[in-house]
Amino acid sequence: MENMNQLKDLLKHEIKDLYSAEEQIIDALPKMIEKANNTQLKKTLQEHLRVTEKQRDRLDNILEALQEERQEQGEVFGLFKGNIKCLAMEGLISEGEKLMKEDMSPEVSDAAIIAAAQKIEHYEISSYGTARTYAEELNLNKVESLLRQTLDEEYEADDLLTELAESRVNERAISEPGSTRERGRSGSRRTLHAGKARSKSAATAKASSKSGSSSNRLRNGGGSPERSSSNSPKGKTSSGRARSSSRGKSGSR
Repeated sequence: MENMNQLKDLLKHEIKDLYSAEEQIIDALPKMIEKANNTQLKKTLQEHLRVTEKQRDRLDNILEALQEERQEQGEVFGLFKGNIKCLAMEGLISEGEKLMKEDMSPEVSDAAIIAAAQKIEHYEISSYGTARTYAEELNLNKVESLLRQTLDEEYEADDLLTELAESRVNERAISEPGSTRERGRSGSRRTLHAGKARSKSAATAKASSKSGSSSNRLRNGGGSPERSSSNSPKGKTSSGRARSSSRGKSGSR
């Protein structure tokens, strides 16, 4: 067990963990590429394999930068390759490989591959984001810049997989003809906002109908509306909710 008494020690641990993760991904990606059926999915995974190899080499540059920084301060920075295994990445890859062995149609298999790949991407985004923040707080500008470069690449890879799933793969994996197809991932901001818009439209239509009925009753000498619109609370606007929602978004770039 390493001694981690300073933030620099924790950063070193994160770099070790990421190096192990990248090596495991490099070993696992060829299997995913071979299993993929969609041509564009194959190309996307092949490109990400090439980028991942560059990211592993970039971690070597980060090690050199950390070594130089510690030598300037008279500290010793030990080797980090090979002495830590990223168990989280091992679990994600194992889960994906087990799923790919299931009996699935080619379209569903491709959807499963994308899901497994994005779980890996999200772990890397979290880990690289954390390491980059540590480097920034430690004023390790070179290390921070290198980590930020990789983090941007991970976001881009995740976006490409999302676009591929939403535009092609998931569409083809839907088995029942004529089923309802909601563009965007379940729980995504687009789907959520669309659902809210429909609910708001329905509520507005209902309110307008009720208001019209009340006006007709007044003109015909009937009963009065239950509550005047002038008595409604002021200041409760949707813009307030939007600002609150914006503040609550976590993990944004």
